[in-house]
Amino acid sequence: MSTFASITDPTDLDAIRAVIASTADAVDLVPLGIRALVISPQASFDLVPAVKSLVADGPTGTRRVAVLVDETAILRDGRDLKQQLCELLAEAFTIEIVVLGHGGQLHADEDALETATAAIKGYDCAVAIGSGTISDIGKVATDRLGGIPLVIVQTAASVDGFTDNVSVVLRNGVKRTIPSRWPDVVLADTTTIADAPVAMNTAGFGEVLSLYTAPADWELANRLGFDNSFRLTPRDFLLEFAGDPATWADGLAEGAPGAVLDLTRMLAIRGMGTGIAGTTACLSGVEHVVSHMLDMYAAAHNLPIGLHGAQVGVATQVASAAWDLLRRRVAEGEFTVRFPAASDLEQQVKRAFDVCDETGGRGEECWSDYARKIKAWNADPERMKGLVANAVSDDVAIAATVPTPASLSAGLLAAGSPTTPGDLVEWVTPDIWRWAVANCLFMRDRFTVIDLLFLLGWWTPADVDVVIEQAFQAESEPTS
Repeated sequence: MSTFASITDPTDLDAIRAVIASTADAVDLVPLGIRALVISPQASFDLVPAVKSLVADGPTGTRRVAVLVDETAILRDGRDLKQQLCELLAEAFTIEIVVLGHGGQLHADEDALETATAAIKGYDCAVAIGSGTISDIGKVATDRLGGIPLVIVQTAASVDGFTDNVSVVLRNGVKRTIPSRWPDVVLADTTTIADAPVAMNTAGFGEVLSLYTAPADWELANRLGFDNSFRLTPRDFLLEFAGDPATWADGLAEGAPGAVLDLTRMLAIRGMGTGIAGTTACLSGVEHVVSHMLDMYAAAHNLPIGLHGAQVGVATQVASAAWDLLRRRVAEGEFTVRFPAASDLEQQVKRAFDVCDETGGRGEECWSDYARKIKAWNADPERMKGLVANAVSDDVAIAATVPTPASLSAGLLAAGSPTTPGDLVEWVTPDIWRWAVANCLFMRDRFTVIDLLFLLGWWTPADVDVVIEQAFQAESEPTS
């Protein structure tokens, strides 16, 4: 039985904290810093009391609130939610509305972060209303100002970043996850979330699916000495609430209240799980880096960036197929562990990103991360050979919990989520998808199953084709 089996309500943060404190891992984990999490059909209307509770704890008697929003219209029961909430706030506080982004586009780049930070300076509390991007910007901006109180009003269930303590930002055109802070209060209004565009919530389901693939990458990186953050408690916390997504996701595309509630709860749990782990690695493996590759391509070519969760969901099938390739190759017998010199790889890595930046800026950024990874791999070849042999023993037992691509596809279909690259934004052609999959290992320093395949000589162009074909075999097979 899981340590967290006694938790029936994931918004009972004190109960969760008590269970975490009772585990052997507790001393190694990051304290859960959210004060309150509300997931309900009326959660957004708890905003004024939430802000009052935080301002009352502040160092001054003034009550000045900055509201961070983007240009996207958000409707709740047909009414403008941002306008409603700002009117309610204005009855109790002096407010300043800060609209970020231009032309309907908002990225968490340095310009947006600086603009937000400057705009909220001197205020007693910040409120971020909207998407995961607004949430990330709010967390970074308030953290830069010493951690002024922050309330997040979650309006879609597209990502899990509302309840964690990190932010995804755009640095030199490349997505990077950086430390930021826990929000003080998260208000997830399931009525508003159900009214969100269908694609937003079905993308959230795709994000959830990394729960079934990324932990294997996390454990592999730990086994090979690349990541010492692996702990059982965050993993158990995440898995306790996972259930069978193909069951609870049914009806999500239609806005079924039960499915929306379950998705919102699961995303909140994911955020808290990565937060206490002190790393996003527990839920961010192959599937996430493929999505980041697509985002990089879009930014470089001024194309619309696809929904993160939708891309992640499709890419979980690639992650599963990659683990299956490793299992099959290991089962065939002996293997050779390669130790390529960094100097031999530098140009290969940089060339992989020429398609995004002829000046080489993005290639340099990615090489700076990848170089650390290959240096660590090459540091002690004999030791690494032993670690690899142990990691792939017992039929690659690390991957025992990774579902088949067909199982993941069934869940995506049940939720109404994209299942193939062709279901994503129209510019994701087969060639661009293949580029993203083939080169995803070169983007950052996090170690995944594809890194291991490459360093065993099993990530040739033919191998890439095999993995992509297997990943989407279920979708290509005729139905009776």
